[in-house]
Amino acid sequence: LKGALGSSRPAPEAEPRDARARPACAGAGAGRAAAGAMAKRSLPERPDIEEKVAGALYSKTDIVKTLAEYYNDALPRCGYVEDHFWTNIRIILCMICCGFGLYAQFGTKFPQDRSVLMMCVLAYFAVSSVLAALDFWIMSISVMCIKLGEESVFLDVNLPAFESKLTTSLRSSKRTVSVENSVGLYFDSEGVLCQENVFNDFASLVAKWEQAGKDGSSKKDK
Repeated sequence: LKGALGSSRPAPEAEPRDARARPACAGAGAGRAAAGAMAKRSLPERPDIEEKVAGALYSKTDIVKTLAEYYNDALPRCGYVEDHFWTNIRIILCMICCGFGLYAQFGTKFPQDRSVLMMCVLAYFAVSSVLAALDFWIMSISVMCIKLGEESVFLDVNLPAFESKLTTSLRSSKRTVSVENSVGLYFDSEGVLCQENVFNDFASLVAKWEQAGKDGSSKKDK
């Protein structure tokens, strides 16, 4: 009878998804060791940011977008000041392009204002060319621009197509320092961002940047 009716004990409740153990990120132990070493350099503590998840681990766009969102949320909380100068320049150029386009569309009549219309078209493409040059030569693959000391520095995240190696760089007109690691160091198998590893690599980049600056200034003194 007991076997037919089943056990009198209640069935255990399903454990919530968030309470299950997630797969550990690759290199998590190394990340903790690096964090201990960097703590001696009195670098900012890692901020508490809400969980970031990449929609698809095989999508370059999703991976870079998730990292960009983390950096834009975390770095200002660490005291890094974001520099919007080049972003503002880009917005102004876009507004000028839109202004020429709107005037050509609604402020001129064809064929009476043919010469004015032609000037608007040429000006639109000229400003668009400047905007393209700005994106290619200055903004490049940066996800944000921050102040390190008195210098504006771009934070680049580069993941080539069909590659698993992700390169994170700090770049200015004077110098560039970078670190390259597998994407698996930053994401677990469920696409959750391993914030500790990301922040530790950024902190090591800042340390390399400052050291490169000291080495350069010492060479000038000699």
